[in-house]
Amino acid sequence: MKKSWMIGVMLLGALTAQAQWKITPEAGFNVTKYTNSPAKIGYKVGAAVSYDFRESGFALQSGLYYVQRGNGSYDYASMYGKSIDENGNEISMYYSIDKDRTYTYSYPEEGYYAGYAENSLVNSGQPIDWQEVTFVHKNASRYGFVQLPVLARYTWTVKPNIRIHVALGPYIAIGVNGKKSLHAKIFDLKKSSESIYENKSNPFDYGNRFDWGVAAETGVEINRFSAKFSYDMGLSDDYGRNNIGIEYHTASFTIGYSF
Repeated sequence: MKKSWMIGVMLLGALTAQAQWKITPEAGFNVTKYTNSPAKIGYKVGAAVSYDFRESGFALQSGLYYVQRGNGSYDYASMYGKSIDENGNEISMYYSIDKDRTYTYSYPEEGYYAGYAENSLVNSGQPIDWQEVTFVHKNASRYGFVQLPVLARYTWTVKPNIRIHVALGPYIAIGVNGKKSLHAKIFDLKKSSESIYENKSNPFDYGNRFDWGVAAETGVEINRFSAKFSYDMGLSDDYGRNNIGIEYHTASFTIGYSF
């Protein structure tokens, strides 16, 4: 038993002796596509830190990055009005149209959400007193995350100064800043008037700052220079409801220099 323990220590020492730390500052751009939203271009900057075992080709890679993600701008139209439910009570109506979906729901006067009404009031012919129509010209969001990946990497040496690698593993991220913008032109059908509504806010004031997912990476190194293509699949729910699902896809391209 003692002999096996000593052999294990010797092997660990040999691997450690062959291992090498490497730091690679990187910068580049990315494209993010959230579910049901247009793609948006951002940037990625930071540094990779790897612990290489040169003889085997395997390495552990981590690092710290600032990553921009966001929703591209899109347009939609919405209408607000009054109607009567099956019990004769007055309710408010909301009707929204965009290029991907159309939906309608009703809610009581006090504003409590009561559920969808797409197949009831609107389609049943019940009269609705529409009050105003809102055309939103721009609705977009941008999120800034500090991201920490933990990847297992394997490297092939093509020539002494040219190497190709692939890497895979999870990542976690914390939202640090962002901007959500809304620009709308509102038409009041009763008053025959129009107005402009604009609003800018931090999207993390209403959503979840914690983010996580799975990352994959491939790249080529020539001497100390590197070019990397990476893919992030976000699995964290934006609103902190503990739901697990694909929320976004991010493709990034960066260049770096290793020390």
